[in-house]
Amino acid sequence: MLRGQVLGDADLVRAAQAGDATSLGVLLERYRAPLYGQALGILGYGPRAEDAVHDAFLVALRKLDQISEPAAVGGWLHAVLRNVCLMRLRTGRGEVLFDEMQPRIQESHSEMSVEESIDRLAMREWVWTALSELPEVLRVTAMVRYFGRHCSYEEISSILGVPVGTVRSRLNGVKLKLADALLETAGLAHDEARRLTASGTRYFEAAAEEINRGQGYGLLLNAYSDSPSCLLAGGQALQGRMQGRRAVIASLESDLEAGVKIHPTNVLASKDIIVFEADFENPRDDPLHCPPATTQVHFQRDGLTHRVHLHFAPRPREEGG
Repeated sequence: MLRGQVLGDADLVRAAQAGDATSLGVLLERYRAPLYGQALGILGYGPRAEDAVHDAFLVALRKLDQISEPAAVGGWLHAVLRNVCLMRLRTGRGEVLFDEMQPRIQESHSEMSVEESIDRLAMREWVWTALSELPEVLRVTAMVRYFGRHCSYEEISSILGVPVGTVRSRLNGVKLKLADALLETAGLAHDEARRLTASGTRYFEAAAEEINRGQGYGLLLNAYSDSPSCLLAGGQALQGRMQGRRAVIASLESDLEAGVKIHPTNVLASKDIIVFEADFENPRDDPLHCPPATTQVHFQRDGLTHRVHLHFAPRPREEGG
């Protein structure tokens, strides 16, 4: 992949299928924001949504060669993510089995050794390098689980001589590190998604600074179209039947008058979608005015938010409650 060149989805898929990990990293970064928004809608506020995206990334690493229509990779990724989320809801597991995600796996694959399983991947050099950089305890757990015979937690526990809980914890660490490594490999400074994320981060940080200084909310309001839809998690409209800019203004005015401050923690962006995450700092005399934190998924058109989905962290229980 040429640095600075913006390729279409199909070109990135073909390059990744030929062994270019950079192209896969760029592709996944491009879809990270919409996938995260989808996971939030299914799993709700919390770390499970981000973890589900990591699962989808690793499924892509393993199964990208099975995509016969590269231009349709976006729909494929969303289908994988949806399956991951629904499986989590059904089973309550913290880790998704790859053979469950793609049931039509050749029987001969289960007989492959760890080395053969990795070597059959087009990106085997990247996989080996990424695995070699993991701590030994994570590396051996990943090799046995992801590139062995699809062992259960109990089987891995027996093989490695560690409790099942330790296996779960290690695999969570592996997923996070491998997904991050894919994105880092991409050299994302020149990718469209990274540019959009940097721009969105600057904008929301400036809007938060304006609010925190008590100078109003004009900058944040300017991100919205004239008639945006504001939905809480689960599809409930903000402020009951109140919609559009009135709902946004009412919410912002209430927070500003109360002296609430907002501290951005993360921004993800892709074409027409921005995910904005922040912590709220409530005033001492009104400590429960806002929930502790929020994740907002902004769906944009012509550079303005026409629909926003609002997810809030649970409020802390009152003492004695």
